[in-house]
Order: sequence, then structure tokens, then C-alpha cells
Amino acid sequence: MARSRSSTRYNQRIPHMQARTSSGLRLGWLTSFLLATVVLPSFLCASNLGDTARQLAHKIAAAAGPGAFALDVTNRSSLDDKSVREVRSALEAQLHVEGVHATKAEQAMGTIEVVLSESLREYVWTAEIVIGSDEKKVAMVSLARSPTGTPFAAAMPIALKATLLFAQEQPILDVSLVEMPGGSRLIVLDDGKVAIYRHQGATPAGPNPARAWEFEASSPIAHSRTFPRDVRGRLLLRRDHLFDAYLPGTFCRSNSSAPLLIVCNDTDDLTYDDPWPLTSDDGSVRAFYAASRNFFTGALSPGIGKVSNVPSFYSAAALPRSSYTLWVLAAVDGSLHLVDGMTDQVIRSAKWGSDLAAVHSACGTGTQLLASESGSLTSGNSERDSLRAFEIPDRDPVAASSAVEFDGRVVIVALWPESSGNGATAIVRRKETGWYEAYRVSISCGN
Repeated sequence: MARSRSSTRYNQRIPHMQARTSSGLRLGWLTSFLLATVVLPSFLCASNLGDTARQLAHKIAAAAGPGAFALDVTNRSSLDDKSVREVRSALEAQLHVEGVHATKAEQAMGTIEVVLSESLREYVWTAEIVIGSDEKKVAMVSLARSPTGTPFAAAMPIALKATLLFAQEQPILDVSLVEMPGGSRLIVLDDGKVAIYRHQGATPAGPNPARAWEFEASSPIAHSRTFPRDVRGRLLLRRDHLFDAYLPGTFCRSNSSAPLLIVCNDTDDLTYDDPWPLTSDDGSVRAFYAASRNFFTGALSPGIGKVSNVPSFYSAAALPRSSYTLWVLAAVDGSLHLVDGMTDQVIRSAKWGSDLAAVHSACGTGTQLLASESGSLTSGNSERDSLRAFEIPDRDPVAASSAVEFDGRVVIVALWPESSGNGATAIVRRKETGWYEAYRVSISCGN
């Protein structure tokens, strides 16, 4: 989803986000796959792969010292099987020369785990060396990508699944699925009310998923100010009461037991909203929302480390690291900002929409970044938006999944992480009917 001051239609492509391989992206996934498996090996000759593998082996040997290690090589890039075999062969040969021998796990003094990944500009190979209970040591090398190569991996380690939850004609801002006495409930937030629906057991959803839910209760959202045309809203489940709801210039809090009752208050400032939590954690970074627009102002409270102000942005995602949290912000000007509490790195080379969400999983690094994409980047159809999972191993986004597309002509209008952090909610609008649909997006580990 992309938004701008001059045009507030959701899911336009963010301006300025031009990838270095834009012509390759427009060819679609099948052509990208063919480029990865046919064209790419001709550019990455064996000598380049071997030289880079030997550089990595030298760094591994310096970090590990001589001895027997269990070596594992995982390919998360668009290198084909033949190229990966060449990399492993050169790596093992150079390690042997430097006194590091590959052996079975039961005979090894430690482990060496090599991951072959890629970013928009280069191939990034990392190795984690562990000896006993010692702290992990990391070695890394990079190899420039071919200018015609695909920016997405052909063999993706992560699979996305979008499950249709609910549909209605009124614009949906957010939904939350919660387990309660008597069965599952779906909380639906729109610009006029919060409604709760009870799941009707084994009743099939059929073509209309709303039939799987029985209306239970609703409460209007009281507000004295006029909402902006492209209103956004956020639901957050809470421990001591059912939920909080954030809307432009308005904050609502529910009660903790039936019947449903919510109390809404206008914010004090006429220009800026009370800060919205960017994650469900109680101590989360909060951002001030522009009450008359559809984006965050950039003022943070509390800040991200020493950073208390960032450029205005549409959405943010938190990716935990061992000693800090890396925040990814989709800025209003079309750039991505990677903020770690000390520095703010700007990326202008990814063709993403303006919706981001972080999802925890058992795959890869444990947390993936979901990003919306215009349909023209994947299927070649500019009217079918999609989502893709990324990881950021070294401050450069790396595609970790194929795109998950929604049937028909749709525009992604919202993407929020679930309160649990284990999935995300995607809201789409159908161009044919104007109806809104809510999906749960989940992650599973691929091969």
C-alpha cells in the first residue's frame, strides 16, 4: 500500500523506490526464475564463486583455528544446485589447506554453518562458527550480483499463507482473532464501530467467510472530530481488558467482560494524535499519528535508543537482534529507513508498498519482515497486490519467500502484526465490488 500527500489511494507503489534491476522485476516470477536458473550461472563463473568461497574459508579458519568441524551449507539465494556444489567444494578444499577438516557431527569439535543469501545488490555468504559453549563467531563475504540477475531467491526457505477471515461492505480497519469462553471470537474495527462475532463451530465459510461468524455485540466509536478520508485504525489485545483501539484523534478502551462496552476519548491536541504503540508490548516504542492525515509524524515516545525523531512514515516493523532491535520504517517520501538506536540507514532501491509488519516464526532468523508489493512486480498485473517475506541479514533486504497473491483485483489497504506477533492481518479492498476482506497471514518453513 502506498500513500502520498497528493494521492491517498492505498497501495500505489511508493515513489522513488526504483530497484537497480527494475526491468527484471517487471518480467514476473516465472521469467525471474528462468533468469536465476539459466542466465545467472553464465555471469557467475566458477572462478568467481571459487575465489569468494576461498575468501570465506580463510576467514572461517582464522576464527575457528585448526580442527575437525561439522560443516553445513544452506542455500537461500538464487544460485543453482551446480553453483552451490562448486561453492561447497572450493570451501572444503580451502578449509582443508588451512587445517580445518569437515567431519561428522559426532566426531567434530564444533560446527560451521554457512548460509548463502543475497540482497538487491550482492550475494552475501555468512558462516557461524561454534566451538563447545563458546560464543558464536561470524565470518562474512560478499559477491557482486549480475546486473541482469533476479533480486528474489529461486529456492525460498519460507512459505506464506493467507487465510480469509471476514468480509463486509463497510471499510475494515483491523481485526483480531481471540480465544474466549464459548469459542473463538473475531473483533472487527471499522470507522463507526467495534463489533464482535462468534465462530459458528464447523459451519463452512463458503464463498462468504462472514457466514462462519455470528454477530454477537457491537459498540459505536464516539468521536467529535471528522475522520480523514483514508482513515486508519489499530486493534491491540490487552491482558487486563479485551482490547484498545486507536483511530485518528481518538483512543478507545474496552471493558473486560460481557456485554461489550467501549469508552472513547478525543486526544487533547488538535494536530497530533496520542502516540500509538508500534508493537503490542507494553514498553513498545510509540509514534505520534497525524490526526488529519494517514501517516505517523516521525516523533517517537519513547524513542528508538537515542533516536527520538525519524521522517514521517506509514508503517514500521521491529526485527529483534541479539543486543538491539532493528526498526524498519516505510517513510512517506518513498524510502526505507533502518534505525538501530544509533544510526538511520536509508534505502531507496526496493519496490515495496508502504505496509510493513514483523512476524515471529520458527524459520530463518526467527522474525521475518512482511512487505506489500504492487501486482506489477510479481504477476505483471498492476491490479493484483501481494505480500512477500524478507529478512535483513546485513542491512539489505533479502527475499525469503515467494509472493502470496490474493485472488482477483485487490488493493492492500492495511497490514498489521497480530498482538501475539505470530502472524499478521492484511486488509484488502476488491476493485470489482468495493468490499473489504480481512486475511490472516502466517509463515511456515519451506524445504
